[in-house]
Amino acid sequence: MKKRSHRTAYTLSQAIITAATVILAGCGGGGGGATPEPSLETTNSAPATTPAPNNTTTPDTAAVTTPSPAPVSTPLTTPFTTPVTPPASGSTPATTPGTTPSTTPATTPVTTPVTTPVTTPVTTPITTPVTPPVTTPVTPPVTLPVTTPVASILLGGTVATGAPLTNSTVTFLDAKPSSVTTVTDTAGKFSIDMSKVKSPAIMSVTLSDGRKMYSIWDGSTQGSSATTNITPLTDAVVSEYAKSKNIKPSDISATSVDTTALKTAKNTVKEWIVSAYQTTGGNATSLDILNTPFDASGKGLDAVLDSLNFTRNSDGLTVLYPKQVMLSDSESPSPLRPLSASNKLTSVSSGNDVFPLSQLGSWRNRMNDCMKVTVSARAASAACAGLAPLAYKHDSVNFQTHLFSDIGESNSVGAVFEYPKIMSISSGTSATVELRWYQPLTQTTHSRLAIFRDLGESGRLQDNKVASATGSTWWLYGNQRDLEIRIEPRLSRYENMNASSQGTSPSALFSGIHILINNYKQVNGNWVSTNILAANVTGPGLPAAGLVLAPVDPSLYSSPYLGILNRTGQMPAQLTYAPDSVNEFRLGGIPLSANISTSALDTWWSSQSASNQFYNNTRLLDFSSIQSQSLYTVKVVYVSGQEEIHKLRLPGALPSPTDAKGVAWPVLTNSAEVKDAILKPSSAVTAKWSFDSASLVPEVSFIAGYAPPLDACTNKRARIWQVEKYMGKNDKTIAFTPLDTSACWGPNFPGNSSTTTTDIGIRSLQNGTRYYSFITWRL
Repeated sequence: MKKRSHRTAYTLSQAIITAATVILAGCGGGGGGATPEPSLETTNSAPATTPAPNNTTTPDTAAVTTPSPAPVSTPLTTPFTTPVTPPASGSTPATTPGTTPSTTPATTPVTTPVTTPVTTPVTTPITTPVTPPVTTPVTPPVTLPVTTPVASILLGGTVATGAPLTNSTVTFLDAKPSSVTTVTDTAGKFSIDMSKVKSPAIMSVTLSDGRKMYSIWDGSTQGSSATTNITPLTDAVVSEYAKSKNIKPSDISATSVDTTALKTAKNTVKEWIVSAYQTTGGNATSLDILNTPFDASGKGLDAVLDSLNFTRNSDGLTVLYPKQVMLSDSESPSPLRPLSASNKLTSVSSGNDVFPLSQLGSWRNRMNDCMKVTVSARAASAACAGLAPLAYKHDSVNFQTHLFSDIGESNSVGAVFEYPKIMSISSGTSATVELRWYQPLTQTTHSRLAIFRDLGESGRLQDNKVASATGSTWWLYGNQRDLEIRIEPRLSRYENMNASSQGTSPSALFSGIHILINNYKQVNGNWVSTNILAANVTGPGLPAAGLVLAPVDPSLYSSPYLGILNRTGQMPAQLTYAPDSVNEFRLGGIPLSANISTSALDTWWSSQSASNQFYNNTRLLDFSSIQSQSLYTVKVVYVSGQEEIHKLRLPGALPSPTDAKGVAWPVLTNSAEVKDAILKPSSAVTAKWSFDSASLVPEVSFIAGYAPPLDACTNKRARIWQVEKYMGKNDKTIAFTPLDTSACWGPNFPGNSSTTTTDIGIRSLQNGTRYYSFITWRL
């Protein structure tokens, strides 16, 4: 299957950044490196205050000291509207209500009783003493209630997966029913006025990979506030609760939450991790998985979270695994077992003591500040200084080229990086960290695996004594390789819309390992051939003798990546081209359609395995040994005879095809229209997608056209057209127009005949695993 050339993309990006003198460091593999290979035959805040009513109905204008004792024998019937000054001693007593203030000041409280009766009744007794002299008319006081601030009761918590989830929307679906949202801060904290939420409430936050992480507020409070967190542990509690009710987490209704069953689920998950929690100094007696407050600081409960990975099984329920962070360079992790009553987490394995998470947080904040600066001004900006040493290199390229070659560096302005996540630490000096960032200009989310390295004080000296952005001797350094070598787990859903050709091209779910070894590297901004003879790759899931890859014929294929030559481990003595550009090794598959039996798929698999090297000898269904951070060895041999050995880790686990059945795959809603465009050659194809953002969020939509190596085709290339488009968060309709109107089809491309095919699909990323959904029509 054909790979689109990356040389053009890298060269364009390199041209954009030539003027920059500060190298930002980054790494990872995202969309540009792995082009889909679908064909089965030739596939390659301060609290609010509430006013309190004051029981005083008549406001005071002066402090009350001694009330006037003057007896009144006849009540006054007309109330006074202004303060009244009692007459001075010896004066004539008043016989009518006072209407103007006395001009004679009273300097002492009145103690002489009034002996002359007042004939007008008094309805309000005079209680205000006169202490200051009154010489001018007094304005009547304004009657206002006295307000006493009363703090609102807040419902809050922490949202974290170990690292805090910042600027994330927390949604409450409560018992009213209604939906209320709030947003987390830079520490992953959130709070909301409890009066806005009626308990119980289902709480959720959507992760970068599209999954929803759940929690439940059962209405409980802790003093004058309430705490309910959202973490992989709370997500597991919700899953255990859902399992007890035989429903999915997404189907839980706030109006029917069973608090007794919820308590049981909390205790179940607590037992899985309580031993590890105690090693952090935590109080196991008071630990409540949902309600115990904590900070995403790498300590206490957060250290437990740092030691866990989580995923969803085929029933949509969360499964927790212990994370193995500290690995030696020659160590591959043993198969991981899910946490359970018989497999408890007994210790924390966070790399926090070696590479403090606070330093990663500092790097992230600095990176976000740098992304606010326009590309042309970054070289001179203090915000971008010290993010990486000048010696940074990853797969032979610098940060800008590697990170933005496919999406355009100009689109990085305003990018917001999430809190980094440590995937593994090897020998205490090198760390693989997952970076995710959101680009407002394109409304797209991207992910890379970055390599941080402890360079000691020498790193500071090499970079003109600029302090590391992490606040330590750890730097974002890259893998320092001159070659792009990546090994990725890949899960594919292949749907052939032609029911009559299921025997030769069955619709199925496939699990495989994608191996990308680029035969070109960048030297002084130019892409040059490395002249690789072949490469032998060994590791979990691959043949014991190794999978051999070799260059592909440049007159037939445009891909710079090596293709699979054999699965026997036999290295060629001289340059031998691989039979196709396929670089995915398929290990297992299950039928997608109920009309295809397992035995029929076995028969088909055997025929494929016998005719090419792209399939394992037998279909595998047990993938427990192919875990995240599994170690692979790549031996590269050059035409010159020079040899290199590279050690690589699998960024995510490889799910089995059976696991893929539980994935909510994207759906092509206009399949009939797409089918018509494929069967009747046209100049454009539009794909309309529907997808569940709680499962997979598409990264890239693509379309690829294939033709046999005919003389009439430009350069005899098998793939003459492919377009990839990064998708925005709300993109559902993707239109494609031709990039290449070669002699194979002319203006009618794309199209389909007995010798040509067109595939359309979507690519996603979740937990380090690539997901591909292909739609095609095969004859």
